[in-house]
Amino acid sequence: MGALIAILTFVFIIGLCIGSFLNVVILRTLSEESVVFPASKCPKCQHPLKWWHNIPVLSYIFLRGKCAFCKEKISIQYPIVELLTGIIFTLLFMKFGVSVDTLFAWVISSLLIVIAGTDIKEKVVYDVHTYTLIAVGLLYAIIVTAVSLFQMHFAGNPMEFTKYFVLNNPIFISLMGMLLGAAILEICARAGYFFVGTRAFGEGDTFIAAGLGALFGWKSLLVVLAMSVLIQVVLFLPIFIKGLVKNKDWKTLITFTVFVLFAIAFYTLQHFRIITVEDIIIYSIFAIVLAILGITACIFIFKGLREHPENRTYMPFGPAMVAAAFIALLF
Repeated sequence: MGALIAILTFVFIIGLCIGSFLNVVILRTLSEESVVFPASKCPKCQHPLKWWHNIPVLSYIFLRGKCAFCKEKISIQYPIVELLTGIIFTLLFMKFGVSVDTLFAWVISSLLIVIAGTDIKEKVVYDVHTYTLIAVGLLYAIIVTAVSLFQMHFAGNPMEFTKYFVLNNPIFISLMGMLLGAAILEICARAGYFFVGTRAFGEGDTFIAAGLGALFGWKSLLVVLAMSVLIQVVLFLPIFIKGLVKNKDWKTLITFTVFVLFAIAFYTLQHFRIITVEDIIIYSIFAIVLAILGITACIFIFKGLREHPENRTYMPFGPAMVAAAFIALLF
């Protein structure tokens, strides 16, 4: 037990240190600076920091949230990202153990944190981060496929490239997930032109969805996106419900409620394996119904925003997708 606690503590410290680096990546990407040079400095007075000013979380506490030189407040983002990364790294290690899966999960989680960080801070998503996410998802699928083929060859089992093998191959599932993710988000985003006169989502969100599709595959993508919508609704719910009730838009409220409840039911049935991907007909019916309900809810929402432009409040969708991705990774 003592050894396990020591290992988890070590992993947590690694996560804190990586989180400190992710803060640098987020801020210097936004300022278009190199993430390597120059050395760490105060963003206000530009004074180079000493090594003891860069101890994750502890430096923030000891400095009382202020720069040691100019005494300006240090953004709370620093300890939050560091702690969040440490916790996520530890949870992922507890789930996957000492394995290649853990390394990939750490890389993916780091990319997701950076993507959410720039989106929350400046409402912008950078191609270099989303393209890397897509590449990592495809690379993982390639490695899993290669290992599977090697194990089959080593065990003396003949490799038969049947229709079943192709459709259930991790590479095919990842590629289809990437294309489906990009298609769904882009269709929904462009639907905004028709209903509101502008994109419903930023272009960066399309690439995030493509990355999640490459990572989780098309079989799980719809559930991840449904969770993203649910998370976004929870965050936006007070303003959203207030606007619907104020305008007496009961049709949108009912449609959206049905969509959310159906998404929860769909996920629950999959979680307890009452419905599985192997039951292709039933699974497809549920997936199609979920998609129809989601599209219908979006149409009503866009229509309401067009009729009541005063209710438009932009909230980036990227962080919701990132949160859903973490839930999918962990559970």
